[in-house]
Amino acid sequence: MQLTLRRLVFAGVVVYSIITCYTTFILLTRVSDTSTNGFKKPRPLAKDSKRHQDNEEWNPWGEELFRNEADDNKDVKPKFKWSSSKKLDFGKKFNPINESDGYHYVEVWGKAAIGHYFWEHILEGKLESKMNGIWHYGFKKERNIKFKFRTGPGVIPSKAPVDVQYLILLINGRAPDKIDFAHLWLQHLSTLSELQKTAVLLLGNEQCDNDWFLPYMRQHGGLVDHLFIVYDSPMIDSIYIHPWPLGVATYRGFNKIEALTTELNFGRKYMCNFMGTVYDNSSRQMLIKVLSDSDYSDRCYMKTRQAWEPNETDDSRTKYEQTLLESDLTLSPVGVNTECYRIYEACAYGSVPVIEDIMTSGQCGDSNYCQNSPLCLLKSTNPPFIFIKHWSELPEILRLEEKLTLSEKVERRTNLVQWYKKFRLNLKNGFLDMLQKSFFDSVT
Repeated sequence: MQLTLRRLVFAGVVVYSIITCYTTFILLTRVSDTSTNGFKKPRPLAKDSKRHQDNEEWNPWGEELFRNEADDNKDVKPKFKWSSSKKLDFGKKFNPINESDGYHYVEVWGKAAIGHYFWEHILEGKLESKMNGIWHYGFKKERNIKFKFRTGPGVIPSKAPVDVQYLILLINGRAPDKIDFAHLWLQHLSTLSELQKTAVLLLGNEQCDNDWFLPYMRQHGGLVDHLFIVYDSPMIDSIYIHPWPLGVATYRGFNKIEALTTELNFGRKYMCNFMGTVYDNSSRQMLIKVLSDSDYSDRCYMKTRQAWEPNETDDSRTKYEQTLLESDLTLSPVGVNTECYRIYEACAYGSVPVIEDIMTSGQCGDSNYCQNSPLCLLKSTNPPFIFIKHWSELPEILRLEEKLTLSEKVERRTNLVQWYKKFRLNLKNGFLDMLQKSFFDSVT
């Protein structure tokens, strides 16, 4: 009996020790993942995150537009069925036309990945999932304007609200197949009998071939009052057609950085980094050669691939963001266009972009509104970037970089993060000013 009692006591002690160790491990893991300033280190998205998963539910570039209405595969049972009488609000009225509460109500329909940058990074709105991820929505009050943002596969013309008066439409015009879907949305505007004013945010073509859009502008007989367009389009006049930034790659799940304070104050592991696709006969090949032949090749992180991939795995995205956080400089060679997501993503982490400042082929830059292409919008704000004309200049830049003290680097990082915050704030205020003046001054 005494022996049995000893065994029971011993077993109890062992179990208690295991539980205590496991609990301690969990607590330490959570603490190490979050700094005292609330900044979370880059980490993979949760498995149930539907907005950024690479699956068939939603490709954020917009190809899903009519996937819910024209499914040729009759043998596959759909995950969700719309009732023929259901609309996106299920009878909930967003715009109380007969009520006077002093607010103007604006619908925002996101059918391109730049919609998330506009909503979450510029307007700083939140998103919630509804109906098992069939669509996402958010509400935001700015000044005397109430916005409602809708995005996801359920946001299709036949299910969108028909009583909208003021609309912001976010669409993709980067390639012919994207333009086809954009046409469908733009043609749908004529069916909205109560529509008064419309603004469009367009991910333009990287060669700035966007003339197809002009018939939709109101001065050409269309229903679009203002167009905000990505890349240095010659169509920009800063009166009705305005520049807009590319922003970060929300379609690849780039995390929104809430705050960087403590993380700016420490030495970083890498002097510079480049992670990207290396195309044949491109300046990126020269970049790799120059860096490899320099005395700083072992102090810069390089990871390249030979073919572009539209999506990232959780591991590759986390590694990319962690590399930005651990690099003083981020090298940004031109691709099809000089402007790329990498510029804005580096700014978010306080890693100074080193930008190859040359014009790419196409119509970009042939504009009267800007004589300093490429990157007119960014350059107009005096950004704290490093611009070069040829990658042969890189070794000298790294030599000067080596001489900087930690305090000088910390000051530079802080200035970069603050500049990027101000850049987004100015974009928001400029956009709100346009809405106030063009949309509402005549009715207030």
